[in-house]
Amino acid sequence: MDLSPERGYSGGRAQPAGARRGSVVVATIEAVQPKARGMTTAPVVAARRREVGVLYHPRIDASRDLAAELVSLIRDRGAEARLLNAWEERGQLAGRLVGLDWAVALGGDGTVLRLAGLLASIGVPVIGVNYGRLGFLAQIDAADARDVIPRVLAGEGEVEERLMLRAACNPDALVEGDAGPDHTAPYDAVNDVFVGRGKVAHAVRMDLAVDGRPLIRFAADGVIVATPTGSTAYSLSAGGPVVAPQMQAVILTPVVPHPVPVRTMVLPATSVIDIRVQTEEQAICSLDGQRHYAVPNGTTVRVQAAPYPARFLRLGTPDQFYQTLVERLSRW
Repeated sequence: MDLSPERGYSGGRAQPAGARRGSVVVATIEAVQPKARGMTTAPVVAARRREVGVLYHPRIDASRDLAAELVSLIRDRGAEARLLNAWEERGQLAGRLVGLDWAVALGGDGTVLRLAGLLASIGVPVIGVNYGRLGFLAQIDAADARDVIPRVLAGEGEVEERLMLRAACNPDALVEGDAGPDHTAPYDAVNDVFVGRGKVAHAVRMDLAVDGRPLIRFAADGVIVATPTGSTAYSLSAGGPVVAPQMQAVILTPVVPHPVPVRTMVLPATSVIDIRVQTEEQAICSLDGQRHYAVPNGTTVRVQAAPYPARFLRLGTPDQFYQTLVERLSRW
């Protein structure tokens, strides 16, 4: 069977004029001006950053404690703040995020990934406070959060838009992860979509086509379709290239292919990738390594660009990505 996702925009806020998916967009800030003449202090709260979600990791006590401090700090400056569990059931959490202007995620890259995906469809950007190991997406060190978050609240930072992927998954075939109670959430990924073997260590035969044209047939543990954001994650571990996050591209990386060599390919972001699976064992379609759906023998999984980008609040300049890359990879 061929499971093709519906195209089209499913909601969200209007993008700034001239903005394009994947571009870096300077956020338009309407600051609350000081009332007294001659004041030179920065505004306490920017008008479009008044409603803030502060989301903690429930298994990290320090994350919860700092989140509570940040909520108090934000409220003391005249803004509204919601203290939320970043790993609450997906459907319930999505409802609590409606109406936010921006969000702070306290956790590792997995927490930021989850929230960026949930927030993308309503156009809300997220900034990460790192409690994980690498911190490619969680830009702020926990020790600096008390100083940095008020600056973001006052209007510092840019909104960086990044390509996301959408995969065709059977909503009734969830084998692991949290899809929400109604199973109607978009099957979107910020980092990557993996299609391949499940728990049984048995290679999966695959036929790949791009834009309706057959590309290659091979056996492998699986294949990763990654965004530039995800190029520093699973795809990199499987031998894929690092691609700057502002680029409009899709990375196609086989995992332990046979016959060797089947190389990584970098494709235009407009590509429609069909992955036909043939296996006698269970195969899965995994979204950002967090939601896993069974893929029956003979199924074609279609992967293409999502109709909206992920949005990240970033401090510093776009070329800071390379500095972060060197710092993070040197920890391995």
